[in-house]
Amino acid sequence: MKKLSSPFAQLPFFTAPILLVPFLLLALIYFLLFPNGFNLQSGLLAPCQCNTCPATTTTTTPAKLATPAVDLRVLLGVLTVPSSYERRALLRLAYKLQPPPTGAVVDVRFVFCNVTKEEDAVLVALEIIAYDDILVLNCTENMNDGKTFDFFSAVPKLFADKDPPYDYVGKADDDTYYRMSALADALRSKPRRRHDVYHGFLWPCDLESPNPEWQFMVGWGYVVSWDVAAWISSEPGERMSRNYTKGAEDMAFRHWLRLGGKGKNMYGEGKRMYDYLDGEKPDREKSCYRHELVPDTVAVHRLKSRLWWARTLRFFNSTEGFKPSKMYHLDF
Repeated sequence: MKKLSSPFAQLPFFTAPILLVPFLLLALIYFLLFPNGFNLQSGLLAPCQCNTCPATTTTTTPAKLATPAVDLRVLLGVLTVPSSYERRALLRLAYKLQPPPTGAVVDVRFVFCNVTKEEDAVLVALEIIAYDDILVLNCTENMNDGKTFDFFSAVPKLFADKDPPYDYVGKADDDTYYRMSALADALRSKPRRRHDVYHGFLWPCDLESPNPEWQFMVGWGYVVSWDVAAWISSEPGERMSRNYTKGAEDMAFRHWLRLGGKGKNMYGEGKRMYDYLDGEKPDREKSCYRHELVPDTVAVHRLKSRLWWARTLRFFNSTEGFKPSKMYHLDF
C-alpha cells in the first residue's frame, strides 16, 4: 500500500522555523542578561540596594542619618610617668566608655619626659604600638621643675600641621577624670571661645571678692585656647616663661600669662570641678573645692584609689553597657 505523505513535507521552508527556535531562545536570554555586552545586570548579581532590601537590612540609626558637624577640637594631655601602666589602662577604659561628645573631638594623650629605664622603654613602646596615644617630651621627669612648660611649649610645634587644627589644649593629672561632653559644652558656651581663653577651677575659691589678677587655675585640670599655647611656644613666650618654671606650676603658669597679657578670658567652673569627697573619712569635710559627686560634673580630682575610681565611674553610668551572661556574675 502506498504511504501517504503531506504536500508540505517537501517544502524546506516549513522545517526552517522549527530549527531556529532554540537559537531564538538563546538570543532572547542573551539580550536579557547582557544588554551592555558581557556586563551582567546589576540587579541580578549586585548587593541588595536600599530600595530593594528587606526592612531588617536597611535600618539606619538616627546618628548615621544626621551626624552633627564637628566644631570643637581639644587636645588633653594627661601628665603622668612612664611606670604608671595601671593608671593609663584605667583611664583608657574610662574615656573609651564615655559617650562621645556631640559635635566635638577630644583627643587624650599621656605625657611624660624621657624614658630612662630599660623595662619602661620596652613596655611604653608596646603601648605606643597598641594605642598611639603617648607623647614623650625631651625633658627629665619632674613634678615642679618645668614639665608643664615643656608640654605647652612643645604641643603647638608638634601639631602645627594638623588639619583641621585644635581649638584648645589642656593638661590634667592622672588622678583626674574629665567628662568630655561636659567639657566640650562648657567650652562651647563661652562668649569668647577660641580666643585668649583660660578655663578650669579658679583658686582661691573661698573668697567673696578675690582679686582676679592673683587667681589661677588649679594644676590638676585646665584648658587654654590654642592661641595661648602658641604664644607660650613662640620665641617671646618661651623667653618670658622659661625663667619661671620652678615651683608650683599652676601658679607659674598664671604668672606667664600675666607677663604676656594672655588668658584674659578666665572661666572658672565653680562646683562642676572639684576634689573627690570620701564620705568614709570624718576628717574630710565639704568645701568650695571638695564635695559629693554631682551629675553636671566637668572634672573630678583626687581619685587616689581603685575604690574611688570605681565609685566615680559607677556614679556616671560607665557600666551602662554591661550585659548579663552565663559566662560571669558580678554584683555592683
